[in-house]
Amino acid sequence: MTHDLNAIAMQQYHDHFDNDQYNAIGEFLASNLNAEQDDQRVVDGMIAVQNAAFELCQHPDFKEAWHTLAVFCGQHSISVHTVDAMRNFLRRFSPDDARIDDFEATAKALLIAYRGLDDLKTATAHANGVHSWRGRMAYELLAAVEYLTYAAITLLAHDDETYIREKLRNGLHHITGALYEGVRHSQQPSLYNFRSIYFSDEGDV
Repeated sequence: MTHDLNAIAMQQYHDHFDNDQYNAIGEFLASNLNAEQDDQRVVDGMIAVQNAAFELCQHPDFKEAWHTLAVFCGQHSISVHTVDAMRNFLRRFSPDDARIDDFEATAKALLIAYRGLDDLKTATAHANGVHSWRGRMAYELLAAVEYLTYAAITLLAHDDETYIREKLRNGLHHITGALYEGVRHSQQPSLYNFRSIYFSDEGDV
């Protein structure tokens, strides 16, 4: 039975495969990675594209291959243009499959989140140099955004939830520090009092 499923999936793959689109993706990857097409990173990317296509053809050995491809794109700063080319290629195998939408959304979210971290860290460092409660509060909020961005990246990458918790805890710590500055130094301290906010726990499940 498994052999039959494999054969059917491979036949579907070959029936819908487009060599020009596939080769174009290889060229785009090489350009994004500033590498030759036989570079291992490019090869890995092309294998990930192929595996995602196999999954869409219902091959039983390639579960979640779309996600592996999305994480590869995000972690290697693959351009939006290249992600779009991959999406269009994958549509050949299963045009209306939600996994293709999830691939595109995950890859682009990771790409842009990673891209924004350097500027965010720079902004945080500058805010830390402002000699006022507003500067201190801005620093705490920017630092919180950095930790929360790492938490979001880890969520999208389906990585360790313990790490996610750590980043969330650190982010909340900085938010608490920001609110402390507002309550202590603002002329309208009540604007920064969020004591009534409730955080859900296991009992809410």
